Amino acid sequence: IQNMIELKEATNTPVIGDLIQVKNLAPIGIIVDEEPKSQIAESFRTLRTNLQYLNTTPGPKIILFTSNAPGEGKTFCSVNLATMLAKGGKKVLLLELDLHKPRVQKILEMTAEKGISTIVVKQNTIPECVRKTKIENLDVLLSGPVPPNPSEMILSNELKDILFYGKANYDYTIIDTPPAGLISDSIYLMQYADISLFVLNTKFANKKI
Repeated sequence: IQNMIELKEATNTPVIGDLIQVKNLAPIGIIVDEEPKSQIAESFRTLRTNLQYLNTTPGPKIILFTSNAPGEGKTFCSVNLATMLAKGGKKVLLLELDLHKPRVQKILEMTAEKGISTIVVKQNTIPECVRKTKIENLDVLLSGPVPPNPSEMILSNELKDILFYGKANYDYTIIDTPPAGLISDSIYLMQYADISLFVLNTKFANKKI
């Protein structure tokens, strides 16, 4: 599958946008903030606009990102869409919920001595772990130390409390999750999401998926 036309022919699932491939992309940094006039930034503006048509129910929204395989761009999309929403004046919380291989902290150039994993084991409270980013209106809740049982943590009542906290205090809660093709965490979390977005990369995508 090489483009949106082929993808729309292959699925009945709504296709809400396409993002151009960015060559020589730096491993850290937020491209829509560092290059606001670039084509990829404009693509994220279009994605932000199209999201308005997916769920028209008023009120705060939880948006989940996943993919079939690692490396398709779900974390890149999570961070940049969260940034674009925040730049549009919305209050946004970004959750690093790929507890197996957390990558949000690397993009944001932050460390995660405490976070979701320490909240779940009741070492910290949610407000203690929510951190501001360099982007106005964008807060983040990082993974915390990588636990030995990440999928079990996803099932905990404390994790539900985190999601409810996000919805009670922010306009948007953006969730970065593990690849659905490898780990079931994202499938479980979709029940709490108002919008679930599946990222496909043309380097990996084929009709068998």
